[in-house]
Parts: sequence; C-alpha cells; structure tokens
Amino acid sequence: MVLALPVSKPDVNRPPLRAALLGCGSYGAAHAAFLAGAADVDLVAVADVDSTRANAFRERFGAGRATDDPATLWAADDIDAVWICTPHDTHATLAEQAAAVGRAFFLEKPLAITMADCARIVSATERAGVYAAVGFKLRFFPAVMAAHAFMAQPAFTQAHVLDDHWPSEFWANDPIQGGGNVLSQGCHMVDTVLHLHRARPVRVSAAGGNRFHPGRDIVDTAAITLTFADGGVASIAVGDVGVPPHASKFALQAADGTISLSLFDRMNALQTRSDGVVTAHGPWPEEGAAVIDRAFIDAWRAGAPSPVNVRSAWRTSAVVMAAVESIHRGAPVELSEAPWAQAWEGAT
Repeated sequence: MVLALPVSKPDVNRPPLRAALLGCGSYGAAHAAFLAGAADVDLVAVADVDSTRANAFRERFGAGRATDDPATLWAADDIDAVWICTPHDTHATLAEQAAAVGRAFFLEKPLAITMADCARIVSATERAGVYAAVGFKLRFFPAVMAAHAFMAQPAFTQAHVLDDHWPSEFWANDPIQGGGNVLSQGCHMVDTVLHLHRARPVRVSAAGGNRFHPGRDIVDTAAITLTFADGGVASIAVGDVGVPPHASKFALQAADGTISLSLFDRMNALQTRSDGVVTAHGPWPEEGAAVIDRAFIDAWRAGAPSPVNVRSAWRTSAVVMAAVESIHRGAPVELSEAPWAQAWEGAT
C-alpha cells in the first residue's frame, strides 16, 4: 500500500509574505533559515532583547533590519506576520500584543506552560480574530501525515520523546521560563498522539518526577497514560534520560485491532502492517521547522483555517499540565475537572 501525500510549492507569482522574527535563539535560527530561503517570503525584520544577537541574525539571514525593541514589530506597517520564538513565559504577553494590533503570528511550541497563560493567548487571539498558529511541527512530517491517513481510530498507542540529558542551567529547565523537559518538549509527542487519536482525551494518569535536576522545581521524567472518549488508550514516555539507539528520540507505535503502524527514525520513517504484510514508507528527509512554516504560510495565503490553532495547542498543553498534576497528586486527573476543561469549552 503506497500512501500518497500532498506536495506544497510556494506561489512565487504572488507578493511575498512580509515576515518578522522575534527571538534570535537556537530555534529562532531554524525558522529564520526557512524564512530567508523561501521564494515567497521577505524577512523584513528580526528582533531580540539582546541587540548583538539581533544584529548577528540580520547579517546571517539577510533580514532587512534588526532591533532590540519588540514593540517596533507591532507598530510597523510593512509586516504581515511575526514568528515568536521566545521563552515560554513570554508567550502570553507577546501574543496579546500581536492580537491588539491585529497582527498574524506564529508561536513556537508549547502554547504556554500555565493554564492562565494559555487562556490569555486563546482569549486575545479569538477575540481579535487574528490569524495564529503554534509550532507543533510533527503533525506535518510526511511519515506522520501518512500514519494519520493510514489509521483512523487507534485503539492503543505507545510513544516516547526521550532526549539526552539537558544541563540544569539550560533556560528550558528554568521552572518559570521553560518548565523542564516534560512541559517544554513532552508536548511534542502528546500533540502527535492527540492528533492521531482524534477522539477527545478524558483522563490522564502519570508517574514520574525530578530525577536528574535536583536544584530545579521541575518534572523531568514522566510515564503518561491517556484514556480517550472512544475507549482508546495511549502510553507516552518523556524525559531527558537518554536517546534510545534503535527507536530514536521520537517514536510511536499504534494499532486498531486490525492494522498497525510504527513511526521511528525521529518520526521520519513509517512501517505499516495490514493483512500480515509489512510495508515500509520513507524515510523522508527531516525538514524540521520548514514543514510547519510552510503549512502556516500556505494556509494564511489561502484564507484556510490555521494548521494548528491556539485552542488546539491549548488542549495539548492542558493534557501535559494535567500529567504533571497527576504526578504531584499521585492520582489520575479527569480532564472534565477545572481548570483543564476550559481548553475544550465549546467543543462538540
């Protein structure tokens, strides 16, 4: 069985999207590299509170200008959309500022690491009606797209995102700025599992804690079990405990009682099994940030719904935060409870 995937090509006959990037760190560089190289994008400006970093980005990626004052991005009249690639605790304020001036924005994952900040972002974005997307790129990896097309209703999923050790002083291990590995990076696999299962998650049970960063008030290791409304279950392992040499940092297996699949090689390769026959798909080259940047730009241009809207991203963050709460409680968390239920308000 060959799974055909849509191929997107930039429309170079239309005026370029005028982009700005806020946050000149390591992952900001991944987005800047795509924006600078895309034929239908003009990287107008880069910004960072550190002017040295901003100027280095301007030179490296050929941006039109650099600034250490993010407010100038909201005041500018030559910017269509801003890529926000800053620490997690800044997301709510920056999203509110973008929404206040009607500026489309792309926000790196996770949406936020507190329910209050998630609520602020969703409220500001939906109230202003601005176009926004969140950087859950794994949904757009070709192997994951093929898996989504292959299996409509998983009954059981087993997945992990297991990284090598993060230094304790790393900003993402700061309890306020990053929240630690489970909140900061575990959201990637939780989002992918939610995307593949489709049914609403109803219960989260997790075990884990802080194994390797005793000076930080964070959860760095978690074994998470999700129960879905259709009876499906998923098991997700998260931590900076070491990359598995065979399965790789990101991996997932799913089955529905009839067919099964395995995603591996950092989610760039897929094997499917149907009627006892195993078929290999890929591996595809890893394009990283490019896959979600392209999805955002194409959807924005077409007037299509956001590829990963802020409420969808809130649901992912709510599940991850509920898992951390379950670890602290030593008991399952029902997602119908406050405050978690807020993320599904209005859902059918």
